[in-house]
Amino acid sequence: MTDSESGATLPGVNVVLQEINEGAAANAEGVYVIENVPAGTYTLQATFVGYNAFETQVTIEPNQRIKQNIELSPETVGLDEVVVTGYGQEQTVGELTGSVSNISTEEVESVPSQNIGSVLQGRTAGTQVSFTSGNPGAGFNIDIRGDGSITGSNRPLYIIDGVQVSFDQNVAGTDRSPLNGLNNRDIASIQVLKDAAAAAIYGAQAANGVVLIETKSGRSGETRVSLEFEGGVRYQSDRWDLMNRDEWLDFQIEAFGESVTRNSIVAGYGYDPSTDFSELRDYNWQEWLFEPGAHASVGFSAQGGDENTNYYLSGNWTNTGGAMTAGAVDYRQYSVRTNVSQQFTPSLDIGLNLSLSNQRNEGVCQDGFFINCPFYQAIGEEAPISFPYNEDGTYNPNTEQSSLTNPALVLNEEKRVNRVTQLLGTLEPTYQITPWLSAEGSFGLDWQHAKDRDYESTVRNPGQGAALDRSQNWITNITLNGTLNANRTFGDVHDVSGLIGTEYRRRYEDDNGFDVVGFGNDFLDVANAASQADGVPTGFNDEFRQLSYFGRANYTFDQRYIVTLSGRFDGSSRFGDQKRWGFFPAGSVAWRVSEEAFFNADFVSDLKVRVSYGITGNSAGIDDFQNRGLYSISDSYSGRTGIRPDQLENAQLSWEEKQSTNVGVDYALFNGRINGNLNLYREISDNLLLDRPLPQSSGFGEITENAGKVQNQGIEFELETINVQTENFRWSTSFNVSVRQNEVKELNRGQEKLDDGDILPTAVGQPLDAFETERWAGVNPADGRPMYYDADGNLTYQPDTEDRVFFDGGEEDVVGGFGTTASYKGFSLSAFFDFSYGQHALQNTLRSYSIAFGENAWGKLADRWSGPGDIAEWPRSEPFGSFDSAQSPDAFSTYWLFRTQYVRLKNLQLSYRLPESLAGRAGLRGARIYVEGINLLDWQSAPGIEPGAAGAFEEGDYPVEQQINVGVELDL
Repeated sequence: MTDSESGATLPGVNVVLQEINEGAAANAEGVYVIENVPAGTYTLQATFVGYNAFETQVTIEPNQRIKQNIELSPETVGLDEVVVTGYGQEQTVGELTGSVSNISTEEVESVPSQNIGSVLQGRTAGTQVSFTSGNPGAGFNIDIRGDGSITGSNRPLYIIDGVQVSFDQNVAGTDRSPLNGLNNRDIASIQVLKDAAAAAIYGAQAANGVVLIETKSGRSGETRVSLEFEGGVRYQSDRWDLMNRDEWLDFQIEAFGESVTRNSIVAGYGYDPSTDFSELRDYNWQEWLFEPGAHASVGFSAQGGDENTNYYLSGNWTNTGGAMTAGAVDYRQYSVRTNVSQQFTPSLDIGLNLSLSNQRNEGVCQDGFFINCPFYQAIGEEAPISFPYNEDGTYNPNTEQSSLTNPALVLNEEKRVNRVTQLLGTLEPTYQITPWLSAEGSFGLDWQHAKDRDYESTVRNPGQGAALDRSQNWITNITLNGTLNANRTFGDVHDVSGLIGTEYRRRYEDDNGFDVVGFGNDFLDVANAASQADGVPTGFNDEFRQLSYFGRANYTFDQRYIVTLSGRFDGSSRFGDQKRWGFFPAGSVAWRVSEEAFFNADFVSDLKVRVSYGITGNSAGIDDFQNRGLYSISDSYSGRTGIRPDQLENAQLSWEEKQSTNVGVDYALFNGRINGNLNLYREISDNLLLDRPLPQSSGFGEITENAGKVQNQGIEFELETINVQTENFRWSTSFNVSVRQNEVKELNRGQEKLDDGDILPTAVGQPLDAFETERWAGVNPADGRPMYYDADGNLTYQPDTEDRVFFDGGEEDVVGGFGTTASYKGFSLSAFFDFSYGQHALQNTLRSYSIAFGENAWGKLADRWSGPGDIAEWPRSEPFGSFDSAQSPDAFSTYWLFRTQYVRLKNLQLSYRLPESLAGRAGLRGARIYVEGINLLDWQSAPGIEPGAAGAFEEGDYPVEQQINVGVELDL
């Protein structure tokens, strides 16, 4: 047993004959012996930490003793790692001239119970993940190197097995992601294409970067079956700091006086005004709201094949309940996948990848800032003297807003269910024309069907006798492409490869819905049981088409000098006839310094310097017919359908363009024990899709034009190390960080600011998410009034719009992650942290709990100003809207802006893999058990609940939850 590179012997290597689960470990001299093996043909497998697995077929005749020497190759690290660069082409990291981050199968499988967003969060430099909600099955946003578009989309292009996934689905009630239907255990690798050199092959869709996801394929040999079982609990450990009963009563009395508090506020909650305050309820709504939810998941996979056919099959069922009372939030997912590859002739191979998934989200108003949203209302709208149920179990009719907005009533009597079925498939024939030339085709389908159902019972909606809202949405997204791929070497030093191709994409959307009322009872809650319609049914259909021609050429001389050129010509139906087509080129060069004869630093295994420049485009985020002159048929005249002009034509409308420059260094030290990269980039997003206001006399509000410019620039650093590696012990670490800056350079002609008067306007010279608001100056110790600064820095009680200043924005300045894994024999312990610095967020939830209004209030306000000379952070308590001679402290100001930097323990996992000899006694090829924790700890600077779901504007957001799981993986 030896190392294939050094020839050194390898003691401790595990060797097993898979069919009979018999094996041995190599001794100190690297020799292994397996005794008493019956005659037959077996698969011999050798595995060792830090090396690639080895497999071969051996045939043993009766009474025969055979010798099988084994050479193990070290695991691929550093610049020899293979990555996918688009349209099936693969390159080693050493051959890349663009900026690409790779997430391996092992990294994906280390977070089995989370979605793609959780896998990417903190694991690649320059990639920031924010979740739209903390509820199970929620969607997420990923921005690569910052936001470059103002009104368009900043979402990257996602491609799964060659299919460009659509995010256009119209789903009510909860935000979701079409990527949630993808089972993490099916993923083979994820590549993030960040700069134009890497992404420009996708042209007009790649301005925001590209995420390539490849799923697992079959392998030759006997069928291998794996089973996975996972169960756990999901909980919310944090709580909002809110007042208790006595603090709340003092807050109200100070503002309104005891008489008004008793006769108006206390009486409004159903109490006798004369009730002694000590006899009022002191109810903790958060303890009622937050209850642990259960998580369960079961999955299987099977793979195998022979010299002609390979297959991979899998299935998964997941049920996760949110940490909310009464099963208020529940997420279920089912998925099956089959990936098959068939070699029909020596030249013809056809691959088929199919996946079918179904997601079911149940919950009422999972995110929102509304009085009928149980989450928001229960945490703050309800005073501590309020409560959900009477002693006899009936709903308390005297909650804060009305009897119909009791949070318990809304949770129990309104059922909103969202179901999404998704079919994702690719058919890929490949014909090998010559040893160096092949033709490939791809037919991809992304079909999504969403159904929303919202039923308000007769208790929830007695005025209409119950109500039902039904809607459906269909997305049919087709991608067709064909390529010619060449790869040839001349004279041993000239490596030439490339491709040319064409692609057609069509996305069609159909949507309809209706509302009906008057059920009379809740026994039959189908539409046929309703007595009448509530309004006019809704419906629309939409589509866009795109045709593309593209090519890429790679040239490498003597493994030292590398040049890559690419170009794509895209035409889209979204744009006018005169600007429908756009050309998006890119070029990059690299120099592998470590391959030069003069380079003699022995500790440097690989060193490469690269430079790239390119242009990519963006058309996402605007309507499919934004360039057309449109008429609206949504109005009526004298009871008949009417039609009127609704949108001006702009035949000059065209793509947003991003010009990207990147300078990078890839390195590997000490035979790959240390490797990583450093990138410096600057990106200019130009010709943005903006709405220009029109005079009212035109009859139109605005027209969409190409105008405006945004700049993003930054530094990215990635590092991976193998700190210790011995026969039985291995310790590795990873770290990445990116520092970035965003600035708006131009807007529409003559405009310096968009959305003037908004707290988050868009202004030249500022970041995209810059706040503009009054500056908080503290509390006057003499009378407890709030103070502000005017434009000249002087104190004032009544700031006006001229006193508003810009404040650092809602985008992170520094993001990253770091992790470590230590393994000893069968044990493995891994931890991963992500961090963020420099973001400011406006805490609108806390702001709404800051004034005496009969609702609950922020607990911090118990330490408010109490008398002349008191140095306090918060003013005296005053009734809502009646602060004398001063702007109310709950108005937008810098007081409500908090830095949201944090360090979070994202994932912690302890696992144990049984020795093959022990697993074999149970008839298994292998077994692994693990315990994992998700979002267990965080260290944050802002008040509120755990970071990750709020973004720049926190407003009744469902918080990120913690989760502990126990899992078992069995290899049959």
